[in-house]
Amino acid sequence: MKLGTIRINGNETVIGRVDDNRAVALAPATMEDLILGGDAALEAAERSIASGAAGEAALIDLSNADWMAPNPRASKIIGCAVNNNNLNQTAHRPMVSPMFFMKGRSALTGHGKPIRILGRHGRTIPEPEPVAVFKSTAKDVGEDDILKHVFGFTLTNDCTASGIKFGEDSIALKQDKGLIFPHHMEWRHRFEDDNYLYFIYHARSKAADTFAAMGPWITTIDEIDDPNQLHIRGYVDGELYADDYTSNYFFTVERVLSEASTWFTMEPGDCVHTGTAVKGTDAFPQGNLGIDLREYEVTDVEIDGLGYLSNPIDADPAD
Repeated sequence: MKLGTIRINGNETVIGRVDDNRAVALAPATMEDLILGGDAALEAAERSIASGAAGEAALIDLSNADWMAPNPRASKIIGCAVNNNNLNQTAHRPMVSPMFFMKGRSALTGHGKPIRILGRHGRTIPEPEPVAVFKSTAKDVGEDDILKHVFGFTLTNDCTASGIKFGEDSIALKQDKGLIFPHHMEWRHRFEDDNYLYFIYHARSKAADTFAAMGPWITTIDEIDDPNQLHIRGYVDGELYADDYTSNYFFTVERVLSEASTWFTMEPGDCVHTGTAVKGTDAFPQGNLGIDLREYEVTDVEIDGLGYLSNPIDADPAD
């Protein structure tokens, strides 16, 4: 099933897709209510969708739907940074475990809604990727069992403002000032004439309002054969800039989700971005790293079996 959330006359409404252009309203008030309802709620949703397909239930026209993120009330939105072999093949020290950052629910926005880029954000890149949505509480769950806690997958465009990330949100400390301690240096490749250590912070570059465009649907996990074989594409103004697969991840989806449950208690409705698509195309050999969203009007994410997420760009002039 494909399950989403839209506003009808200003009211949040959970829907089940009948086909690309039509859906039926479901009984649960919110997506979290549906998730918490378990198998009984899913069976009821399946019956409602079948009734809509048979013409026995009122259908909702989705051509001008007011989309919200599929679960607008996620208590946690966790991203897995640089989880792609293309990003790690030249790393001086490859990652030893998944690296995480977090976004608040205020970063969420829906299909068709604008991504707002402030002047101070500067250069901003798209990051198309799948998102796992949890259905049950998971803490310290191993890789072999973690997918049992997943409700389904959706799409996100995990925007990253490189301009502010490497500008206002970075600081360089000079080593000879006595502020650098040995544990700061253990990971770092030191050059003879390099006397500075750089620290970068990610809240404004990753978690600003609208920087977690998500949707349109959650596809329930029973329809996904293997989350490690998903085909991901990213577009700007209709041009393909990224063409990649989750098989190109540095860490598998299961490893990412299991590791997340080690550090954070994953709760029903929580979302985990599993890794970005990076591999470029002939027109965009640098993939998403060569994109500045401020130069385009629309950015899209397509993942086979999950759907198509499209968002216009609303960018202020650069400061």
